[in-house]
Amino acid sequence: YGKWLGKPGDKITQSLNLLLIATSLALFARGFQRINSIRTGATLSIALASFFLCSAAWSVGPGASLRQGILYLFVVIGAAGIVSNLESDDFMDLLALVCFLTGVVSLVLLFVSPGNALTSDGDFIGIFPQKNLLGQAMAIGALACLHGLRTRSRKRWRSAGMLLLITIIALESQSATSCVTIFFFCGTDALITLIRKGGVAQLLAIGAVVVLLTPCLLLAAYPESLLEMIGKDPTLTGRTDIWTYVIPDIYQKLWFGWGYEAFWSPDNPAAMEIGESLRWFAPQAHNGLLEMLLSVGLIGTAFLIFMLARNISLGVRCLRTSDRSLAISSLLCCAGIILLGITETVLLAGLEASTGVFFIIGLYCERALRLRQGHSAASRRPIHRHAAQRQTAST
Repeated sequence: YGKWLGKPGDKITQSLNLLLIATSLALFARGFQRINSIRTGATLSIALASFFLCSAAWSVGPGASLRQGILYLFVVIGAAGIVSNLESDDFMDLLALVCFLTGVVSLVLLFVSPGNALTSDGDFIGIFPQKNLLGQAMAIGALACLHGLRTRSRKRWRSAGMLLLITIIALESQSATSCVTIFFFCGTDALITLIRKGGVAQLLAIGAVVVLLTPCLLLAAYPESLLEMIGKDPTLTGRTDIWTYVIPDIYQKLWFGWGYEAFWSPDNPAAMEIGESLRWFAPQAHNGLLEMLLSVGLIGTAFLIFMLARNISLGVRCLRTSDRSLAISSLLCCAGIILLGITETVLLAGLEASTGVFFIIGLYCERALRLRQGHSAASRRPIHRHAAQRQTAST
């Protein structure tokens, strides 16, 4: 919540972090007996978090890497604990409700105390430190609401109502990337529904894909011209300027990076030099891939990309199970992270909404596949036993 001087060492912040650690440990311990169903994913996730934690050894800001690495580790442990204790539909319902409530409280704060809900530039941040974090939370909430629309026949009106308010709040935040992500979620989900119905609906879906694909290709081919045409800044509000400056710093520490969450420390001369060149201090590279390379180098970035590719693969395989809605949510989550990563940091900050949800949904897909394999093995065993009994009787 919020942004104020001395927040990292504030008693409230420290208490919330300790509560996160205690809750993660409690969830993990409670579901430890069922951890085998997500053993591979949990091991890989903990290994990734351990690498971030170990980066304190070579970090330009060891204290920051150590603190943030510990939080990331317990976010991952908590993710494994959630999957071991809750069903996927129950978790997505809870996620939708939490994101919806943060949006409602942000709106209440806007009316009660506008000075705390708005920045000096007039950006709507609600109870979040910045508008992009508010937008990202709303995007994840939209993903959870869409999951509820697919799976909860009795609660569809509630999910639809929450989705509408979440979208309005995201638009109010003016976080362009998050708004695009929400509309992508809704559009893709609608197309999938039409395709699954078949017939005329399927033809309409294919036509819509063709129509939407044209502006996407134009944007990829001529981004600056198209942005100028619609009245947007071709530099994405100065973001592309930052990219130019950080690339040389990436090459300075190519393999291991500058240390997890350490590059943008005020004590780092390289970050201060970028700030002086831009005439404003940039707290991040405003690009997911560049931020990964700065923070954890090629090795850490390759690990993160592998985890993303693994989640996509699990989602595709999960489409062949009875948990198709979970598979769709997982694939949409991965696509959303790629979209958000164009201009924002993704999968690095443990306390951002998308990071925890990414690990949790991936683990749910792994659990669904393992349960399917277990059911298949169990259904085959009686057949072999009856065959052996028949062979014994005939003998």
